[in-house]
Amino acid sequence: MDGREPMRRGLSAVRRILLTAAITALVMWGLLYAPTPYLVYEPGIAVPVEPMITLESGVPVDGGQFLLTAVKLIEPNFLGVLKATVDRDRNVYQKSAVFGHYTKEQYAERLTVIMEGSQNDAVEAAYRYLKVPYEVKTQAIVITDIIRVAEQPVGKLRAGDKLLRLQGGESFRSVEDAADQVIEAMENKGSGASDSVFIEIERGGKQMIVELEPSATYTGGAADSDEKRLALLLSAKSFVELRTVEATHKEQRLTISAGEIGGPSAGLVFTLGAIDLLTEGDLTQGARIAATGTISPEGKVGAIGGIKQKVVSTSEEGAKLFLVPKSNERDALSKAKSIKTDMKIVGVDTLQEALDAIAAFASNR
Repeated sequence: MDGREPMRRGLSAVRRILLTAAITALVMWGLLYAPTPYLVYEPGIAVPVEPMITLESGVPVDGGQFLLTAVKLIEPNFLGVLKATVDRDRNVYQKSAVFGHYTKEQYAERLTVIMEGSQNDAVEAAYRYLKVPYEVKTQAIVITDIIRVAEQPVGKLRAGDKLLRLQGGESFRSVEDAADQVIEAMENKGSGASDSVFIEIERGGKQMIVELEPSATYTGGAADSDEKRLALLLSAKSFVELRTVEATHKEQRLTISAGEIGGPSAGLVFTLGAIDLLTEGDLTQGARIAATGTISPEGKVGAIGGIKQKVVSTSEEGAKLFLVPKSNERDALSKAKSIKTDMKIVGVDTLQEALDAIAAFASNR
């Protein structure tokens, strides 16, 4: 027998071991560290909203609690994606389906802007319901999406830009005022290279001046609303008006501070918390009541995302009643049944329906 044969078998065994180790390491790296194109929604927070709302008169918070709830959005590794696909409390989404053409940072900034608008709508809804005299002032107009051609942005403005005023002009007082100012500036300028229109904006906390490049689809008077006129002039797809809503009487002025929570889904619970502060007694009747849903100044409640995760987190935090948008009610009830919670789920379309549901719940306790 050739003495080299055992040596060759030994070297082959070593190679197999090294190859197996290398493959194992590569697989583990892929599972644990490789970036994925997925995001996971999982149960997040359910926290009292009262500390986020302050009344200038300093009225103390009553005994009960309204709970604000928000989902947690994570960027998992592949192992996390695999676990989430079999977890009934989590949902997996493509990043592109959630972020669209925004970066993670731009998406977060957009949610912050939307939250600011939602807070103002919540305060205005409370004032309107209680017939509190108030004044609305426009702070800025914020672009939330822009026109793109072949995935490239049209014009020099970007999503998240706050439009303040035309260069050297007065601050914009409303969407209508901004549209009128921009149209007049465009019409008063010629077609020469020096006849440009510039607008002062705030981007990433810094003020700057940007040249306007209106959409070629705009022709004077063709749009059927001030919003559409302004959008076309700015090469924008959508924007929101950032406003301050201030009560006439100082002691009724509200301030909302939600920290890093973004998005519009806390509108309803902010309005309920605001009404609780502005009225005598305890609106919750000492109970823990959760609520989610967008709110319009007129008191209309709109649909939200992540309802399954929100049912889980509110139940875990001891909520006894969970008010949800009517369009989310079926999914919320299904999830509540699957986790066997005794928390009551009620779907509402308006602020009045939410208040009626709270009153009915309190009378049956």
